[in-house]
Amino acid sequence: MSCSVFPRQIYDSPKSWQAFDQKFMTLAEKSSFLASEIIEQDCTTIHAIDAEQSLAVGSSFKLYILAELAHQIATQNILVENASSDGETYLSWDTLLAIQPAYKSIPGGALLFVPDNTQFTVRYYAEQMIQRSDNTATDHLLYLLGRENIEQRMQLTGHHNPALNIPLLATREFVALKFLYSDAELADYLGKSTANKRLVLDHEQRGYQELEHYFAQNGEQSAPLRINTIEWFANRFDMCHVLMSLYNTAKTKNMRPVTEIMSLDDKLDIDREEWIYVGFKGGSEFGVLAGNWLLQRKDGRMFVISFALNNEHAAIDMQSVLPVFKSAVELLSQTP
Repeated sequence: MSCSVFPRQIYDSPKSWQAFDQKFMTLAEKSSFLASEIIEQDCTTIHAIDAEQSLAVGSSFKLYILAELAHQIATQNILVENASSDGETYLSWDTLLAIQPAYKSIPGGALLFVPDNTQFTVRYYAEQMIQRSDNTATDHLLYLLGRENIEQRMQLTGHHNPALNIPLLATREFVALKFLYSDAELADYLGKSTANKRLVLDHEQRGYQELEHYFAQNGEQSAPLRINTIEWFANRFDMCHVLMSLYNTAKTKNMRPVTEIMSLDDKLDIDREEWIYVGFKGGSEFGVLAGNWLLQRKDGRMFVISFALNNEHAAIDMQSVLPVFKSAVELLSQTP
């Protein structure tokens, strides 16, 4: 689920959308792409390939957690203990949140290895979740905000079918279901009602130690596993809508951290003279690669690029990916 695997090398890249299509369609068994401009609160398509196809998107789902976090801070819906004074205060970017062993997940990310009860600001958790795709940071925020609140945020930001992700899996739960459940156990889980699935997740406590034991017995993962059932799912317009929602939120009072958090790493070394703002969140696992960019051109116009690649039977060749999507950014720079 880490997104730090984009190679930083230089390649010849497609110079037209037709050439882009030819390259893009060779990258995976299933592929989906959208380049759009945000015009009057709408994702206006510039170029698309099966953009309405729902595919696994890995850690891209963490954008919905960021959206709910910003909403909860803006609306002051969550009271938290104030360590510096008696009583409680409303959740803010500066609220201190302690590392809890129950919410420790799996790599990537360094917070898994931080001593219990170490405190960081909520903003730091969000930064680690988006920039480093830190799964322990993600799960701490998910449980702080509430699973069902994030599911509702998914709907409110325009996801076409939130039921694909309900109940929304924490990253530790994702690992348990993907690796530690037998085929029969997983089939039983998938056949349950939403309410009963929530009960299963509430009682699922396995995590990093059990995963290490699994890999010690079975060897390291070398091929995609259950990417059509245990994943997070969206189409390209879903991703465009949540990026647009985050951008709009960032323009409101005290919400500038939203776009600052998304801009910590763009993965493509995008030309910052042409593009004055670049926000990014991606997702990956064996057989899944996704990327989502929010881009503001020097003329002030806002664009989104979103892609998802799924291979059910083989890993995705990372070396072939970078030039294709960097060329999409270059093509958008030429959009009249």
